[in-house]
Amino acid sequence: MINKYIAVAVIVLAIVCGLVLNASKQNPITLDQQETAPESKKYSGEKYITKYTYKKINDQKASLMTSNILHATSLEEETVAQFRGALITLFGEPQRTSENFEEAYEYIIKATDPNGQSWILTAYEGPGGPAIGGDTEKESIEEVAQDLLNLIEATRPANFEDVGYYEDTGSTIRYGCKEQVCFHQESTTEQYAPDK
Repeated sequence: MINKYIAVAVIVLAIVCGLVLNASKQNPITLDQQETAPESKKYSGEKYITKYTYKKINDQKASLMTSNILHATSLEEETVAQFRGALITLFGEPQRTSENFEEAYEYIIKATDPNGQSWILTAYEGPGGPAIGGDTEKESIEEVAQDLLNLIEATRPANFEDVGYYEDTGSTIRYGCKEQVCFHQESTTEQYAPDK
């Protein structure tokens, strides 16, 4: 019985938070009623020279021992889209995608230094936003993850658009990048119906 009350309280809190966040963005219009994307920021555009070479690999087993190492420097909404657009520029489409944005996509990436030492990293969007993961037991993994993050943040984002949802709040998200300008729109009034 108590679990039902807790569940109801969590749902009400999520709805209220979604409405407050949406109101604070001064954008209470549903996604299909919006005529233009709100202003957003461009990628940093700074040249970045990596210390490692990176290659997307298609070995799901390689990512089994990985866990979160660090999140994107900024969790601003447009940055979430820029992160994904930059990954598309660098590595093409992700190995795994989902309409549930708490597990939106994942890349498995092999980093190699000039001496031939290698590390397995993941670049993904999870419940905490865009992040880099890896085997935290492996020496120097934090440095490698930071180098990859620096490269992602300095990379011109590819054009893309995706629509998904956050199951816990019922929010529908539309985000992407077009000609280096990224956008992120959230609606709590438009219910997303995932394909089953």
